[in-house]
Amino acid sequence: MFVNSVRSDFAVDDFLHSPHLGNIDALMKTVLFVCTGNVCRSPMAEGIFRHAVKNRGHYKVVSAGLGAVNGQPPSPYAVQAVAELGIDISRLHSLMLTADLVQQADYIFGMTHSHVETICLLYPQAAEKTFLLREFDETLDDFEKDISDPIGGSYEVYTNCRDQIEQGIASLLGFLDQSAGGTA
Repeated sequence: MFVNSVRSDFAVDDFLHSPHLGNIDALMKTVLFVCTGNVCRSPMAEGIFRHAVKNRGHYKVVSAGLGAVNGQPPSPYAVQAVAELGIDISRLHSLMLTADLVQQADYIFGMTHSHVETICLLYPQAAEKTFLLREFDETLDDFEKDISDPIGGSYEVYTNCRDQIEQGIASLLGFLDQSAGGTA
């Protein structure tokens, strides 16, 4: 009697092809954080941003490095620094920045002016969606907006870097709210 009928068991896979998912994908914005090796700054930014927006709309968050080697874990100090905020980035792995990642991103945030310039040089079509992470922090002069690479530094250097990233994310959330018409 039930041979030709479909019975919903409310399993997760029942919703994979829902016509409503297209609307969610259309609303989802992809945010890409970029640094050099994708083992310190950008994974911290990815974790902090993901934590900051978990109840603020639909975001896919990714990080990559201009000179990254795929598959490397985050620096132990980077993991420890964000763990103090209740954020776990220990399962992230480095990714080399690729044309595909750039194309998929709605917003790209570099840690330094040099990162932004390099992204724009390699991917000129991404210039209008590429920003410095702390670009929207009006309390800083332009020369103060770079977030220096903590690699090889003390734990204090990493916590200072984390704090700068956290400040930058707080200011960029205002930008995203304005860009999305207040829906971020």
